[in-house]
Amino acid sequence: MTGKKIQNLSIKTIVTIAIAVVSISFTLIVSAILFSEFSSTVRDNATVSTREIVRQINSNLSYYINDIVSISGYARDLSKQINILGKEEVEVKLKTILASRQDIVALVLFDLAGNVVLSTSEAPFREPEAITAQKWFSRSLGGEGNFYFTGPHVQQLSTSAYPWVITYSQQISYTKNNGGMAQGLLLIDMNFSAVSELAKNAKLGSTGYVYFIDNNNKIVYHPLQQLINSNIFNEDIDAVEAHIFGTFINTFEGRERLVIIDTVNNARWRIVGVAFMDELMSGLNQFTIVMTLILFLCIIITIVLARYVSAWISRPIKELERLMLAVERGDFSEPPTVKGNQEVLALSQSFSLMILRIRELMDDIVKSQELKRKFELDALQAKINPHFLYNTLDSVVWMAEQNDTEGVIRMISALAKLFRVSISKGHDIITISEELEHVRNYLIIQQIRYQGKFEFSILVDEDIENSPTIKLIVQPIVENAIYHGIKYLQEMGHIDIKVYRRKPGAIVLEIRDNGVGMDEEKLTKILSFNGTHFPKGNGIGVRNVHQRVQLYYGSDFGLEISSELDEGTLVRIVIPEGEPIHPIKVVKK
Repeated sequence: MTGKKIQNLSIKTIVTIAIAVVSISFTLIVSAILFSEFSSTVRDNATVSTREIVRQINSNLSYYINDIVSISGYARDLSKQINILGKEEVEVKLKTILASRQDIVALVLFDLAGNVVLSTSEAPFREPEAITAQKWFSRSLGGEGNFYFTGPHVQQLSTSAYPWVITYSQQISYTKNNGGMAQGLLLIDMNFSAVSELAKNAKLGSTGYVYFIDNNNKIVYHPLQQLINSNIFNEDIDAVEAHIFGTFINTFEGRERLVIIDTVNNARWRIVGVAFMDELMSGLNQFTIVMTLILFLCIIITIVLARYVSAWISRPIKELERLMLAVERGDFSEPPTVKGNQEVLALSQSFSLMILRIRELMDDIVKSQELKRKFELDALQAKINPHFLYNTLDSVVWMAEQNDTEGVIRMISALAKLFRVSISKGHDIITISEELEHVRNYLIIQQIRYQGKFEFSILVDEDIENSPTIKLIVQPIVENAIYHGIKYLQEMGHIDIKVYRRKPGAIVLEIRDNGVGMDEEKLTKILSFNGTHFPKGNGIGVRNVHQRVQLYYGSDFGLEISSELDEGTLVRIVIPEGEPIHPIKVVKK
């Protein structure tokens, strides 16, 4: 950051940046070192743990295979006593082995031509040619002591049974009944479950597994063998074949895997352990989350402390600056009282005196302006009433000349009631029912003047009749409806007045007429409630009512107007709902 840019920064910002940069840099360095060390440790421990599991399985499998080899040795020794013990006795001893071992399915001695010499099975065997053609037979030949372990397969010694077994076969010497020696092939069939249980019990994470392959890289056992046979799952045999022995990490089908290969003694098999790194490193993931949260918390604390220290240094001046900005925005409600050194305190006191003086002057101006607006509105209302009185009396004179005595009486009576409400014993607030009675009398007068050119209706909810309202707010709207809407109609006019509660706390006085309405441009000008836009004699009453309502109740209330040309006009006067009051009784029935 250049020196010029630094000069443009505040003391608080400079101190905050300095503390934050130093503290956060130190925290990031320490976190990176800890993460690197912990990651390496977790990876090494996961590798060692997985390797030990594979070695343990290898040890157990080697022990089991050695046990099978020992059994084959015992069977070989018995086969050399056939001429002494007799064939039946030797077979009884071999069956005893099967009775004590649930994992051994069959134990058979064949001669090299495929004929049965000794057998623990009562089932009939296949022809010698079919026996010698099988892989386990041919792979064991080649000299006495040569043995072979097959992978899992369906044994086909008999035509009546097809067990799923692993076969151990070994070429041995045996004694014939006549005492002569001959070469034969010893077969031991074992349950496949004996080997599979060793791998199934291995836990390499949540989804890791162990499988066996032979020296031709053919799978001997796999926990997902059915999926492999159905081509739903593939095993990465190529990678195992390339490494032969040891430990390596590769990615297969989108997941990083730790693969450990170990060789099984005697069986010429290899054990392959597969563990998934995302599971082995789950502890690292948790550590990463914790470290991230701690790092984030440290950064937050660092920033907060830096802000606190810098704020403590620059607080008095910043506080005074805040108060000045508030005054600049027009907020004079809070006199500045800033504590600090002598210079800041003196400046704060002088500024406080200035604000107090400005507030006094503003209050005086607001009061004078409000009085001026009220006087202007009262004067406008006083100007409107004499004009209406002149027109009404003119109508009375015309009816008297026509000898319409009844009409004269109705008009004079309505006029008297009208002006009683207008005076209202000096009250500005009357009930809604009294305001509507005033409008009713006004409409009666206008109905007589216009010789029944329009009809009117007034509806009000009974529970709000005694709610308070400022007086003379409906009559100017009705007057506009007559003079600028109904007056120009060829057909019968209608003026409908409804008073209802819009929502809790708000009352609507609605005036609807079917007059000529207004176009959009004219309606827009009226909705501005700015008298400078109105043609002479048009809209002044609307502005008068709107300003009076807002002067009394605030800017949340006032007039809402909607109109369409040749359709009519709808005006809603929205006022707050107050507590019911007693009528002033200015209208005598």
